Amino acid sequence: MNVKQLAVIGAMTAVLMGTSATGAFAASSTTTKSTSASTTCLPEGHDDAWPTWTEGSPGRSPGVSVWHDETGWHVRVTHNALHDRVFSGEIHTTGTLVGVSAVRLEKNDRLVAGSDGHRLAFRFNNHGAIDGFDFGTQCASYLEFGFATDGHVVSAKNIAIGAAGVHPAHDPFVIRRAA
Repeated sequence: MNVKQLAVIGAMTAVLMGTSATGAFAASSTTTKSTSASTTCLPEGHDDAWPTWTEGSPGRSPGVSVWHDETGWHVRVTHNALHDRVFSGEIHTTGTLVGVSAVRLEKNDRLVAGSDGHRLAFRFNNHGAIDGFDFGTQCASYLEFGFATDGHVVSAKNIAIGAAGVHPAHDPFVIRRAA
C-alpha cells in the first residue's frame, strides 16, 4: 500500500467514525515477520491460517494487544495512566473480515465494519480497563493494522502480538497469512 492509499484509508476511517482522521495510517506501510501468502481460501466458517508467532494472548499490557487463536483474531487496548485515553485504529485486508464482535465496550465506544468487509475501524474511550473486539478472516492474504492513542500513532513498543509479545517494526504494520 502506498502513502496515497494510506491517506485515503485514514480519511475513510474519519468518515466511518464521524471524527477526525486517527493518524493510524499516517506512516508508510511495512511488513513484520511476513511469510509467503497462499491464495487458497478455506471453506466458509473456517479462519485463514496465520503465522505461529501470532498465536496466543500476550496478556494484559499497556497499549494494544493483538493475537490469533482457534477462534480468530483478537484486539484489546488498555493503559495505566491516571487519565482516560482514546484508542483508535483500522484493520484492512483484501480478503473479508467476518464475525466481528465487540468486547467490553461502553456507550461512547465505536466499532464499525466497512460494508465491503475489507476493513474495521474503531475509536474507544478507554478508562483503564479492557476494550476490544474479535473477528475472523476469509480469503485474506494479509492484515494491515494501524493504531493511534490520543491522536498519535502508537509506538511499536506498545503493541504486543501473540503469546511472546512480539513488537512490530513500525505502526502501521502488516501480517501475512501462513502458506
